[in-house]
Amino acid sequence: MSQNVSPYSSSQLNGAQTTLQNIIDSQNQSMTEIQAKNEQLAQKKLRQIEQVKEIEEKQKLVLTRSRMLQIAQDRNSYKKKIIYSLIAAIIAIFIITILIYVFFSRKMKNSGNSSSNS
Repeated sequence: MSQNVSPYSSSQLNGAQTTLQNIIDSQNQSMTEIQAKNEQLAQKKLRQIEQVKEIEEKQKLVLTRSRMLQIAQDRNSYKKKIIYSLIAAIIAIFIITILIYVFFSRKMKNSGNSSSNS
């Protein structure tokens, strides 16, 4: 009769097996939790990448609008310069016209006075 003789009793072996099973279950549960956390982190990473892309697009939009505003301001400045130049030209023409009128009216008076004196 050959029996397998073990230095451990069956209750000790059953206890060790139960302990090992508990450890395996605990590791499986930990692995499941780690996978769930990993999935959450992956989703957060994707969301963050999308947010970064949206921010970049909005920055481009802001830069474009800023440039459009700068161009509009430059055009307005150019138009103001033209308007001020035209106003200055009109005033200059008006002053020259008055000066010519005064000059010719004095010349006429002087011509009239000199012909009546002769």
